[in-house]
Amino acid sequence: MREVFPEMALWHRGPPLYVGEVKFERKIPTRILLLRLLKYITPYKREVTLTLIAIIASSISNMISPYILGREIIAKYILRADLAGLQIVILVFLGFLVLGWIANMVRTYLVGKIGENMLFQMRSELFNHLQTLSFSFFDRWNIGDIVSRVTNDTDSIGEAFTEGVIHVLSDIMSLTLVIGMMLAVNVQLTLASMVTIPLLIVSTLIFQSKFRTVFRVTREKISQVTSKLEESLSGIREIKSFNKERDFIEDFQKVNLETMQANIRAAKIQGAFFPTVQVIQAIGSGIVMIYGGILAFNGALGSIEDAVGTLVTFLLYVQTFFRPIQELTNFYAIIQSALAAAERIFELLDIQPEVKDSENAIEMPPIKGEITFENVTFGYDPNHPVVNNISFKINPKETIALVGPTGAGKSTIVKLLCRFYDPQQGSIKIDGYDIRMFTQKSLRKQMGIILQETLLFSGTIKDNIRYGKPDATDEEVINAAKAVGAHEFIMNLPNGYETKVGEKGLGLSFGQKQLIAFARAILKDPAILIMDEATSSIDPYTDLLIRKAMRTLLKDRTAIIIAHRLSTVRDADRILVINNGRIVEEGSHEELIKRKGLYYRLYQMQFKDVESLSKPVIGNEEISSISRK
Repeated sequence: MREVFPEMALWHRGPPLYVGEVKFERKIPTRILLLRLLKYITPYKREVTLTLIAIIASSISNMISPYILGREIIAKYILRADLAGLQIVILVFLGFLVLGWIANMVRTYLVGKIGENMLFQMRSELFNHLQTLSFSFFDRWNIGDIVSRVTNDTDSIGEAFTEGVIHVLSDIMSLTLVIGMMLAVNVQLTLASMVTIPLLIVSTLIFQSKFRTVFRVTREKISQVTSKLEESLSGIREIKSFNKERDFIEDFQKVNLETMQANIRAAKIQGAFFPTVQVIQAIGSGIVMIYGGILAFNGALGSIEDAVGTLVTFLLYVQTFFRPIQELTNFYAIIQSALAAAERIFELLDIQPEVKDSENAIEMPPIKGEITFENVTFGYDPNHPVVNNISFKINPKETIALVGPTGAGKSTIVKLLCRFYDPQQGSIKIDGYDIRMFTQKSLRKQMGIILQETLLFSGTIKDNIRYGKPDATDEEVINAAKAVGAHEFIMNLPNGYETKVGEKGLGLSFGQKQLIAFARAILKDPAILIMDEATSSIDPYTDLLIRKAMRTLLKDRTAIIIAHRLSTVRDADRILVINNGRIVEEGSHEELIKRKGLYYRLYQMQFKDVESLSKPVIGNEEISSISRK
């Protein structure tokens, strides 16, 4: 953007770029984050209900199986050598295993379905929201960080749902049932096994704050990696042109190393926490075996067969008791990472566009094209205006040229007219009406903008020309291309108008892309046409084609042209000379030359050279002034 609008580069004292600074304090409370995440699940109440039923069935199967194995298969049938009864109970045991298998299969499918739909909705909401944000947002935020939030952070939330939320419900259910079964089998052994619970709670509290901090850092660091990757791929041509590969490799290695170190710190904490839980689990099992052995020797567990069956059952339940607790602690690590990601996502979703349609905004009717700037002041940083108290009027179907040094405010005037920004002071009117009266969409619908750097989208040549008027017929597309002299080179392409355009128009020359942009503008047929350096950096032959096409392009419409090309500036009805955000001169080319002011000096430095260089190439062909009649 700064290449297209040079004066943006002068804004150094505004808000800082968001390049993934590490923030350790969560701004949004956990309860609020969870409630906001819940809205992505509520549309799937039926699937959630079926998932809960599957969880209950799976948990019951898991709780019954140890009881059947210990108290029935081992105690009643194996130790008593009852083979006939053993066969029956084994079939029952296998039946519960099959029930658990079916329930887990249903649960896994439904969780995957809900999770993917949730991520689809979240990413769609993020993308749609980004389309509503103003230019000022993209001026401040790093694109790679935005991409990371839409991709990496949503993935983290998806993982928390599929690997966390549903599993934690299953774990809670299992924990409730296992405690009930343990109490049913033996109250004393149950109480003995719970001696280690306070130790587990203390360990969790100790690690809690460490998890919260480390996962916030990992989310920020992966965002920086994405930012560097996006920056290097987007600027690969410039990087290679200036032999900066080594510098970018070193920069990427730095953030990549920091990401690795942050993840290693997270792994270190996890590596310390989960073995701690396992040790506590082993202690609990040891207590059960020792105390259970004492009870068995004292005859408190009944006969030897019943004692063995009870101890086996109880040891299986102890393992089952600690497994959901361990998974719940693992879920805590996952949920901390997901909450850090959710905060970053909601931070983005909570940003409101600075330029908004008013509640009573109306659709702009067909316009004549009169433009009025009244005492307009604007700065990207409000304390440092780029446009300072500018006032001027453009008559309908008049062509105005804006000239001046780089950073003078020319492109900013155009962006204000398009309402990409709102001025801090003054008003901008079209046909006598403040543009803030109208919806932004209807305002820009009657404008055509051709920038210096033409962006072509993926698709065919025809699709790109039709971009300005989606319902245009093939004949209209071809006529628009013929009007700007693009038809010939398009027909020489492998598939003509159906030729696929590479990313950002790769495979086409700069001039060819500009001709397509001109065809796009003619097809749209806007009442107001804006050309921001649209004819710069073009070879003389293409320039000649465009100058011819401009007779058609500028006819019967209001036009604002920012250009350094002598021919374009000279043919304008009026020229406004901008310097330091103010209009310092105004008049026709001949009038401004006679005054020998800033325009004359610019002409001497640049335009005169361009004119002398262009004459030998064009030869004797005369390019007449653009008719406004």
